Amino acid sequence: MSVLSASNSVAQSTQLVWFKKDLRISDHAPLVHAAARGPVVPLYIYEPEQFTHEEFAGHHLTYLNACLQELNERLRELGTPLIVRVGEAVSVLEALREEVGIGSIWAHEETGNAVSYTRDRRVRAWARERGIPFHELPQNGVVRRMTNRDGWADTWEERLGSHPLPPPARLRGTAVTTHDLRTHTELSVVPSQQTILPGGEQAARTTLDSFLAVRGVNYMREMSSPLSAETACSRLSAPLAFGTLSLRETLHATRQRLAAVSGDAAADPRWVRSLRSYESRLHWHCHFIQRLESEPEMEFQNLNRAFDGLREQDWNPEFFDRWAHGQTGFPLIDACMRMLKATGWLNFRMRAMLVSFASQHLWLHWRPTGVFLARQWLDNEPGIHWSQMQMQSAVVGINRVRIYSPTRQAKQQDPSGEFIRRWVPELQDAPIDFIHAPWEWSGSSRLNYPAPIVDEGKAARAAKAKIMAARSQAHFELESKRVYALHGSRKKAVMRAERVARGLPPKPIKVTSKPPKPMLVSAAQPALFGSAQIGAKPIHIAGLPGSWRDALAAEFCAPYFHTLKDFLVRERAEHTVYPPAPDVFNALRLTPLEEVKVLILGQDPYHGHGQAQGLSFSVRPGVQVPPSLQNIYKELHDDLGIQPPRNGDLTPWATQGVLLLNAVLTVRAGQPNSHASQGWEPLSDAVIRAVNAQPQRVVFVLWGAYARKKAKLITAPQHVILQSAHPSPYSAERFFGTRPFSRANAALEEAGRESVAWPL
Repeated sequence: MSVLSASNSVAQSTQLVWFKKDLRISDHAPLVHAAARGPVVPLYIYEPEQFTHEEFAGHHLTYLNACLQELNERLRELGTPLIVRVGEAVSVLEALREEVGIGSIWAHEETGNAVSYTRDRRVRAWARERGIPFHELPQNGVVRRMTNRDGWADTWEERLGSHPLPPPARLRGTAVTTHDLRTHTELSVVPSQQTILPGGEQAARTTLDSFLAVRGVNYMREMSSPLSAETACSRLSAPLAFGTLSLRETLHATRQRLAAVSGDAAADPRWVRSLRSYESRLHWHCHFIQRLESEPEMEFQNLNRAFDGLREQDWNPEFFDRWAHGQTGFPLIDACMRMLKATGWLNFRMRAMLVSFASQHLWLHWRPTGVFLARQWLDNEPGIHWSQMQMQSAVVGINRVRIYSPTRQAKQQDPSGEFIRRWVPELQDAPIDFIHAPWEWSGSSRLNYPAPIVDEGKAARAAKAKIMAARSQAHFELESKRVYALHGSRKKAVMRAERVARGLPPKPIKVTSKPPKPMLVSAAQPALFGSAQIGAKPIHIAGLPGSWRDALAAEFCAPYFHTLKDFLVRERAEHTVYPPAPDVFNALRLTPLEEVKVLILGQDPYHGHGQAQGLSFSVRPGVQVPPSLQNIYKELHDDLGIQPPRNGDLTPWATQGVLLLNAVLTVRAGQPNSHASQGWEPLSDAVIRAVNAQPQRVVFVLWGAYARKKAKLITAPQHVILQSAHPSPYSAERFFGTRPFSRANAALEEAGRESVAWPL
């Protein structure tokens, strides 16, 4: 049965919404779909197999109950309480079926531990046997039954780039009785003494708001040090793990804030870099969970089987015990472990260092140390956790081998020893020159602190030698190719964001080896660029309306734009480039910013002789109408009854406020996409952001996968986005019938703006 439709018999029957790791009412697709189909039973099950699991601890139950308490309150406000049960999932569902009847079950897909995986399989089998539709909907970018990572990034963007769902206005409840939340004593869970952050949807939103408004301004620089990370990091890992905040809501809020600061000259310039860095982490969030979804066995065995047998026979219980109690003799290692056990949280760099030290310097197998750490993390997310345990243990095989030096990290991340002294009070009297390596101090015998558990340098060298020996095996390369096909990242945008996060410049632009030739410009036509200004002064664009000059001033003086100018000068001197220089900025010249009503986004100019004229999809009069434009005309006729014109010149649309923008504004003759990644994309993104910042409604028309990716730049609520397949002959069947022209006019008229006269 389709998720979006149901038979009459099911439509009015009881709809059970099973809450698991999605303890919220906002952006909750199962709850929205269930509410539209009948009375709702919102259910949470305390499952003994989970709260007795080796990774579950008292602070998890404390946080869980805070989340459930608020969820219950929010559901009551909508019309029905949270129904709480204790027991094995199938038994609980069968009892509810007998008590109230279940028309359908709605839940989010979950990528959890092996216990939740086998439980979901039991529930699906039970539902099939009873003839009960069980709808499991995705809540992030993780894809089920995926066999290859190709195209995964596009799916991620399609899912998370769409707008979050509001909660249902009202829920119809049932007569099912609920029970109180269960205490630690009732569930026989030993309480923890950790000091943790408050749980619940409201606390998550407050945390998100404070990060995006204040705390995150220097996130990129401060997230690695334990001194600053506690404040500078988002602190949203637990809300995301328990689902009190959806990843999509987090992404949209981040992009909205990024759009706001990008267009604000008064904003702290650190915001843009930090927010881009944070968005890249949201991509990686699903990237790592996808590994566990695609290969559940990685919870127990090496992802790359070439490393089987590497550490299994070398377990040292004394090493493990000292590591787990923060008594290794390495100050930063011990301080991090003690903070983790006291708060349930540690920043990413320090987590990676803890795992690396255990797996490499102490040569402990990642599985037992991983179970111990999973029990400590309040935000334990199995997909991320086991992926990181294996990555930092160097048993994935598609990443370079990295062994963190605990002493070097201590000097870099805690230079004055402030963090170390806070969590390792035994070192209060150690001189600052020796706080990172107290064993080097002549007075170290007076400290109540152990000597280093291993020789750092020797242990690291021995570990690397063993790992490289395993990588030299004959079957390693074949196994690594298998791992990469299933688990390797393909998303270029993520890699670009990572370069920014690491403070690296953009990848260098390819240049010709020949010296640049002088630019030839006809005296009868304006040049593409006016006189180039030296240094940070803006490049002048001839004939550009004042509104565009003001909105794009920062782009015209940016280093990338000067580099783009130099590139185009060389290209035009050595090759034929379309469109002609005077036409490149026609879209902006013909449609001033304040007049934009509709934005139709293309990707690349036409690369044939005489075609491109600086407007997306448009060609000069007298030029044969290209196939994509022919299909646009066909849809125009089917939508509004307008007869196709004889030429392909869309200038009349542009002069009415239809911004016909290409993401890349030039192309080498006969070589499509030849000028991509040369610098046009940041400018066209800035154009979209400038239109997004307009107070009046604009309709953004995004045809095709490339254009749809730009939806993330459109964040203002007054705008309307129309998305569909591309009008190219390869995808036109999915383009036809989308009625973009009438829908655009309807959206404009709804906002009190004059519609577009589409006849040409």
